[in-house]
Amino acid sequence: MTNLQDTDFIKKLNKHLLNGGVIAFPTDTVWGLGALPTRGGADAIFELKRRPKEKHLIIMSDSFEHIKQYMKDYPKKAFELAEKYWPGALTIGIPVAETDSMSFGGVRVPNYKPFQELCSIIDGHCLATTSANISGQPPLQSAEEIQKQFPYIMVIDNTFDKMGGAPSTVAILTDDEIKIVRQGAVEIK
Repeated sequence: MTNLQDTDFIKKLNKHLLNGGVIAFPTDTVWGLGALPTRGGADAIFELKRRPKEKHLIIMSDSFEHIKQYMKDYPKKAFELAEKYWPGALTIGIPVAETDSMSFGGVRVPNYKPFQELCSIIDGHCLATTSANISGQPPLQSAEEIQKQFPYIMVIDNTFDKMGGAPSTVAILTDDEIKIVRQGAVEIK
């Protein structure tokens, strides 16, 4: 198990991310890949996964306070949904700002302690994320599978809570409409 209290490891992790490195980590649903939410971080994930450029990444964080800097001109309803359902399995599709990449298509704050613990030690508290797999393949199921598939990334194995919940609900918001793109664990009322 990865010790996220080790100050030397924390420095190594943040240096890896700052240099455009990709990490793998557990979430409430599946294993994820992440990098800093910058053009370099996004490009590294796209290359590693062989992901088509038209697909977006999600920015995830340990809190709404840390992630809202990436939201640009989001409707009032997005803020209301975030307050009601975060932390939780809701991805809100809205424009994001303050990055040099157009690769980000939504935001989420998972209710999963191992992920929150990881984000709490990352400079900036946010990661550009996607599932841990080659694009079009099923998500990888363990730290061992990920290390075998992606031998040059850091794998953060702090899975002290159960994984494998229902996928997040994906809601795309405009000023006057909520469109559910994927119905998942959260039912918006």
